[in-house]
Amino acid sequence: MDLLARIREDMAHESNIWKSYLYRFLMEFQLWWPIWVVYLQVKRGLSLTQITLMDAPFFVLIVLAEVPTGAIADRFGRRFSLVLGSSLFAVAVFIFAIADSYPVLLLSYGTWGLALTFQSGADMALLYDSLQAVGREDNFQKINSRLTALRSLSVLLAIIIGAPLAEATSYQLPIMLSAGVALLAVPVALSMHESKRGEHEPDRYLQTLMTGIRDVWRHAPLRNIIFFSGIVWAGTFTPLIFQQPFLHHYGVGTGDLGLWQAPVRAAGIVAALLAYQFVSRMGQRAAFLALPVLLIGANLALAGIDHGWAAVGFLGMGLTAGMQMPIVATYVNNRIPSERRATILSVQSVVASGMLAICEPIGGVVADQFGLRALFLVFAVMTATFAFPLLFLWDRAEREQTEREALSRELLGSEREAVAV
Repeated sequence: MDLLARIREDMAHESNIWKSYLYRFLMEFQLWWPIWVVYLQVKRGLSLTQITLMDAPFFVLIVLAEVPTGAIADRFGRRFSLVLGSSLFAVAVFIFAIADSYPVLLLSYGTWGLALTFQSGADMALLYDSLQAVGREDNFQKINSRLTALRSLSVLLAIIIGAPLAEATSYQLPIMLSAGVALLAVPVALSMHESKRGEHEPDRYLQTLMTGIRDVWRHAPLRNIIFFSGIVWAGTFTPLIFQQPFLHHYGVGTGDLGLWQAPVRAAGIVAALLAYQFVSRMGQRAAFLALPVLLIGANLALAGIDHGWAAVGFLGMGLTAGMQMPIVATYVNNRIPSERRATILSVQSVVASGMLAICEPIGGVVADQFGLRALFLVFAVMTATFAFPLLFLWDRAEREQTEREALSRELLGSEREAVAV
């Protein structure tokens, strides 16, 4: 490759950074964010149990399709996967807006889940590979933190705009507009640059798939942190689903729902921006430990205080959500090879989705039968029961691997000295 071609290639890889920002902003700018649970309750007449049970097949589909679609991204290209994912997402959101029966809503959820599987893993893999191509992979955590903050900012703006828009017009209009915004992400994905791969690089489909799963399972630190991340994500995402019913229960109107939810997203933005500095100063272990501590405290506050102002407890969940993605993604990306990066990141999503498929219906039943405060208590206990033991296992495995790597370097150094003599 001549110098001019190399410069063009580097510029194309650099452009993927701002294109990733724009793509994620559009995909997250969904005006249904502040009203979707209330929409299903009020407009479609569903109970919390029905809403969360509907999420079960959604996440089961993600579990079944996530790794195969990740392998497709590794095999046929991350850009292709992103284009397909954003197109399907727009279709799913539109169906969600017009659905007037439970089966049609299930169809929407199924399409939605498939769309997300084509995006997850592929976006981070393309970004990391672009940075690696120009020698900037060490900046991944900082850039990923900014990306997470931008995503939260996009959601924050959508929350502030979507709720008043729904009150002034209808529940369906913000949802339909969101489908149009998602379509705008398609040409952005098409414009991204992806280096051509030699025919020897991608494995056969099933080989790629099974190798990714095997790599995760055999790598003890990676395996433990992926399960830990899944527990934290389920303990964060599930209680946040009930934020809208919680606010509705304490008399917050539709038009004000966005104002009450906005601080939680703002907390996520701050956490994402500070995640890189937090890890740099406090270390990886302290960063991982902070996630369940924040989450448990937030759930206990919501469980113990019977007042609308207990909604401040959701701020802890926002902080956890903002920190988790850049912290975990950086750790995982630093330990996996490029040719299977999307596949292994998809394995991480499979674990989280599988846990959500179990936790969400449980949360819905508990909320309907025993109340929202009982729900938050259940998730505080669940997080403490599983997150801390998994974190302990990860720490032990990480230390053992570090010692083995240090010993290997010493032996290699000794062999080289002996050869030199």
